[in-house]
Amino acid sequence: MTRKPALLSPRHIQWWWAALLAVGMFVVEYLFFVRFRAGQWADEVGFAVWSRWWPSTTLQQPVRQFLDLLPWICGVMAAVFLLYRVIRDRSFLRAIIAIAAAGAAMATTQVLKHAILVRPDFNFGTSGNSFPSGHTTAAAAAMGLMYVMSPPRLRPVVQPVAWIFATATGLATLVCGWHRPSDIAAGFLVAAFWMIVASAVLQRIQPLSHEIGETSWSRTAGILSFITWVVVIVLSLVLPHPHIQKVPEALLISYAFIGIAHVLTVALFSGLLLRSVVIGPARG
Repeated sequence: MTRKPALLSPRHIQWWWAALLAVGMFVVEYLFFVRFRAGQWADEVGFAVWSRWWPSTTLQQPVRQFLDLLPWICGVMAAVFLLYRVIRDRSFLRAIIAIAAAGAAMATTQVLKHAILVRPDFNFGTSGNSFPSGHTTAAAAAMGLMYVMSPPRLRPVVQPVAWIFATATGLATLVCGWHRPSDIAAGFLVAAFWMIVASAVLQRIQPLSHEIGETSWSRTAGILSFITWVVVIVLSLVLPHPHIQKVPEALLISYAFIGIAHVLTVALFSGLLLRSVVIGPARG
């Protein structure tokens, strides 16, 4: 009987579908929220309203200081966890692959932002291209590295902690007026793509683990988060788009919450997408 190639088994096909889905969502984010006038307007208002509200609070400076430190905090957490796994496993291969994926994610963001992607000027007050967010990519890649390297028994603890730190970084860049919602969403998707690739490579080297339980709850959450992302796009298209200097307060509030929902849903979906393919590269 002919043996089915490993990379064509259902689990392996899932990796490639997950990677393609992350790329597809990234393309939609760029085409709608950067290249399309209505999408860029909605994205800009969601960004501007937080830029206007947050400085009026006493939390601006502490949050900015926290934001400056958060990528470093994520990096240190990932480095300590990585060192622990290397010492415990006495193997550098998985660590090298995970580090390469995190580095590729951050390099991809910088190349896309500064050399490839452009933001059309629709006279909304935009200046230059900030898509994707480097802060978000760095934090999400560092936290994704921790999850990819974690053994099955630690994943229920590692994933929520990693997700909270990465998502907090993304939200902080929005409310502090550093990045638009689409910039942050794109950062999550870039990091997720490269961590999915790392997981595929790791699983190709080491057979699949049988220690993985059912994940029906994560499939349901992933579907709901994807639907919410689609709703964010639809609302950004169909809600009113008055002159950007004359947006009513009620509409500002609507777009402020749409911006937060945008970041949270893509962060959740990216985390669940990675969870669906990280199925045992590091055992024990």
